[in-house]
Amino acid sequence: MKQSLLGSIARGEFSPDEPFITQREIVERFEVSTTTAVRALNELVADGIVVRIRGRGTFVAQRPARPVAASGQRLVTYVSPGSGGVHESDLLSGLAAELATLGYQLAMEHTRSVAHEEEVLRRIGASGTQGVVLFPRDRSTAAGAVEEMQRHGVAVTVVDRYLPDLPTDAILFDDFAVGYEVTAAMLDRGHCAPAMLWSESDVTSVRDRLSGHYRALRDRGLPELPERSALRGYDPMEPTTRRQRLRSMLESEAGLTALICGNAPTLALAVSDLLAMETGFPGSVELASMDQSLPYDVSPLAVVSARLPTREMGVEAAHLVHERVQGSTAPLRHVVLKATVQVADRGANTLGVIGAR
Repeated sequence: MKQSLLGSIARGEFSPDEPFITQREIVERFEVSTTTAVRALNELVADGIVVRIRGRGTFVAQRPARPVAASGQRLVTYVSPGSGGVHESDLLSGLAAELATLGYQLAMEHTRSVAHEEEVLRRIGASGTQGVVLFPRDRSTAAGAVEEMQRHGVAVTVVDRYLPDLPTDAILFDDFAVGYEVTAAMLDRGHCAPAMLWSESDVTSVRDRLSGHYRALRDRGLPELPERSALRGYDPMEPTTRRQRLRSMLESEAGLTALICGNAPTLALAVSDLLAMETGFPGSVELASMDQSLPYDVSPLAVVSARLPTREMGVEAAHLVHERVQGSTAPLRHVVLKATVQVADRGANTLGVIGAR
């Protein structure tokens, strides 16, 4: 819940001159207790993210002015939706450290929507920044703005996913292999019809993972079941709708024994929804994640997890954008990083969700 609020703040959904979400609104929006809502607000205050003003309420803290490169210092700008999760934190850690070593100042811009993403990129392109590291939004239409920056000599490197309609440098994970290997590991545990849950629907990373998922099913002679794997965003759904979707699969003729989630936040959300169902359900469900964002070899919530080298992604992005700023005319390229799929021992380090008729 705190990460969700941080993401909303980063996307500009709350401005410093307007009251922040109230305790009561948090309780209703996230369906949590008053104690949990109070704790979230207190932590945001302690972290300096929001401030309490006597007689007025709680507000987002004023942000510092956007960095401007000192005379003679080179500037690279990181542009992203600003999810605020561990995945992005690790990426930024590697990017910031390596850029500092290479003599760059790092600025950050968060986008609130697809249209705002284009607006931000066009503004940055005219600001004098030497390079841009772009983490595109779901359903991004930024190709035109990126191409415009390229024509003006701005070095652009895309991370986590690529723009299918525009050649750019990009640092990617081997998402096809992630989809294949996580699915294969679940099939090896005896699951024949796992369901997929996604946070995004129109980015190359999830499309490649879905392709890997389907290939693993085909290699074992199992049918592809679009009703259980279609790229429909699970995270944006209302809680009631999410739980109805899970309930329909649990009560289907085929039943449901396994859920594979596109990333760790979706996995956590699915667990919460399973535990919050109004009535129990028959059988048990094993869980897997294609993006392990917790500091464990295998998530305690999952029997199969893919650990992505996100910090390495940031480091590689810094090197690639630096090459272009230095004048490299080598062909544009995609650097693909290999993930590690971890499988828990049977009965160990897992959360079992078990219901009764």
